[in-house]
Amino acid sequence: MHNPFDTINARLSNLEALTLEALSCLRTTATAAPEVGGIELAQQVTRLSKPRLYALVSARGIPHAKRGNKLYFTRADLTAWVNAGKRGENETAANA
Repeated sequence: MHNPFDTINARLSNLEALTLEALSCLRTTATAAPEVGGIELAQQVTRLSKPRLYALVSARGIPHAKRGNKLYFTRADLTAWVNAGKRGENETAANA
């Protein structure tokens, strides 16, 4: 007599293996994300609009590089720039 649960367990094991393989591929792709990008990367990291970013670039208020007509941003520089703008707890309490 054939147990139908054996077939189900075999298929679930196969699905689990495929899922783990897919997750492994996604993790390696996510970690290999480009550290240098254009205005889209700057928007993603800073959550600012394109016009605001262009104004900051024009005023040299945000770290960037320019090669020809193309702007380049690095994720590390943008993250450091965002973190440098954080206010401390004592500073916000003094302003209140």
